[in-house]
Amino acid sequence: MARITRKFTGRKDDEIFEKVHEVMERIAEEFKLDYRQDERLRTGEVSKMGIKGTFSVKSSQVVVDMKYPMLIPGSMRQKVEDHIERKLDALFV
Repeated sequence: MARITRKFTGRKDDEIFEKVHEVMERIAEEFKLDYRQDERLRTGEVSKMGIKGTFSVKSSQVVVDMKYPMLIPGSMRQKVEDHIERKLDALFV
């Protein structure tokens, strides 16, 4: 499992969640992923063929956890994680 975190000091959790939700919704559409979100808990999940990514927003921080099947190559995992990191880094730019 891989974990990606980003802290957005000075931003409210609702504001962060809304931005992350928008990004995840676009990624899910682009890659044909199943996507669910819970605005009340400020969490979400994307999944497809054994790959599962969850995110949560709490205390001005986003935490993304990725789980992959054993057969997914490391290069593919790195590509997915790099993509997520770039999206999070550009969240409030």
